[in-house]
Amino acid sequence: MTHHDYDIAIVGAGPAGATLALSLAHSGLRIGIIDKARFPRDVICGDALSGQVLNVLKRMPDSIYQDFLRDVPKTPSWGIRFHSPGNHPLELPYIPQRTTEQDPPGYISPRLAFDRFLQERLSRYPSIHPIEGEAVKEVKIIPDGVELQTENRIIHARMVAGADGIGSLVRKSLSNRTLDKNYYCMAVRTYFEGVTGFHPENFIDLYFIKDLLPAYLWIFPEVDGRANVGLGLPYPLLIRDRLSLKPILKKLISSDPFISKRFINARQVTPIQARGLAIHRNLHDLSGDRYLLMGDAALGVDPFSGEGIGFAMASAESAAAVILECTRTGDYSASGLADYDHRIARRTEKEHNASAAMQRYARYSWLFNMVVKRANKSKAFQELLSAAFTNVDIRKRLGNPLFYLRMLLGG
Repeated sequence: MTHHDYDIAIVGAGPAGATLALSLAHSGLRIGIIDKARFPRDVICGDALSGQVLNVLKRMPDSIYQDFLRDVPKTPSWGIRFHSPGNHPLELPYIPQRTTEQDPPGYISPRLAFDRFLQERLSRYPSIHPIEGEAVKEVKIIPDGVELQTENRIIHARMVAGADGIGSLVRKSLSNRTLDKNYYCMAVRTYFEGVTGFHPENFIDLYFIKDLLPAYLWIFPEVDGRANVGLGLPYPLLIRDRLSLKPILKKLISSDPFISKRFINARQVTPIQARGLAIHRNLHDLSGDRYLLMGDAALGVDPFSGEGIGFAMASAESAAAVILECTRTGDYSASGLADYDHRIARRTEKEHNASAAMQRYARYSWLFNMVVKRANKSKAFQELLSAAFTNVDIRKRLGNPLFYLRMLLGG
């Protein structure tokens, strides 16, 4: 066994863990970041990088955002195209009144490429020590910090940040936060070549299927002419109706009258793979004595969209600010780290709660169809819905059922 001493140990080197390490790279802290995988490695994901992701990149050190724009393969995306259960399409640009000088508000980039970019950045800093291909087997609090053990190492640190995914060992070992299967989804994803019918500005396509609401099938335009195609369903629905995602996805692609026409000359180029997603039910209990949780380890996937990279990177950015303050005071207790929970609540809770409300309303096909029809007749309504994906104040209004009633009645 080799022994290592760090100021901060980060378990998980995906977007959350890498963002935290990079945000602390110039802090003077000794940072160990441990991941069971060897990079590059793929993750089952829709590959969409939201405006929240881009904003975090812009605030990270050493021109990371500019390097991302230059080095990472990606497709710019300017909006979303919803297809209601009655197959009424609704196009929502992210920026309704944009100028030609504006940068794209979002991208689609393979996780293989995006995560590899972040990993390459980690290797530039002597303060960051990446450890790949080793799973953390044990995490425990000791009198002066935390102790982590892998097959080959014993690691001591002042505190640990859990960024180790939905099955987080850090969460299970140190936190009371648990995975509730009522707030759990399963998703499958594959890649195709030759899919047609994309929007000229690369809008992402979401097809809401009447018999599977609030689930949707997605088709995202990828680099090199590929399409990221997937389907996600709430776990309780899968169990109740004894459904299997892979055959459902295959059937929709081959026989749905509106979806299948886009795949007439398409070729599947990767197997269908599955992944679990833990959508948030609250954003509390994310920290305690000498630990905090980020991204999927915090069970923080957006309830409506299923997007997780934005929360992962935003939570890491908030974690970095709190860790710097704890380092200044020397206080890594639960009370010293409590500001992390407060920052996450201020930053994301209204948005997440509004998304949960939107998911509940999406269960009703008649309401979904009415909203889409109304929006297609009202430019103002379209702009309000567009703002729902970028503006927290608007999303708070979208969490109120009276807002929908007023809009549907023309008020």
